[in-house]
Amino acid sequence: NFPPYDIKKLDDFNWTIEMALAGFNKKDIGVEYADNQLTIKSVFEKEDKEDTSTTIHRGISKRQFKKTFTLADEVIVNGAELKDGMLIVDLEKIVPEEKKPRTIKIT
Repeated sequence: NFPPYDIKKLDDFNWTIEMALAGFNKKDIGVEYADNQLTIKSVFEKEDKEDTSTTIHRGISKRQFKKTFTLADEVIVNGAELKDGMLIVDLEKIVPEEKKPRTIKIT
């Protein structure tokens, strides 16, 4: 269950995945999208447990993780941003013109 995340629907075509990653830097996180799979994972090396000279108590978890989300064919990933300990991934559903609802004129 680590890290915790929310999926929010902004409108009919836009969503965000918000993942709580306190203590992580941009260089510690990898975001990949391939074959309808969005994968968010930690990419840092495990910290040296011998280095306790500056850390008196470690309460913020910075452990290895990997989360995979399966996305529909029409959904694309527009980007990701790490702000205030939250990773925010923007998703958008692209509907082709031929699949959009349309009004048929009756003659």
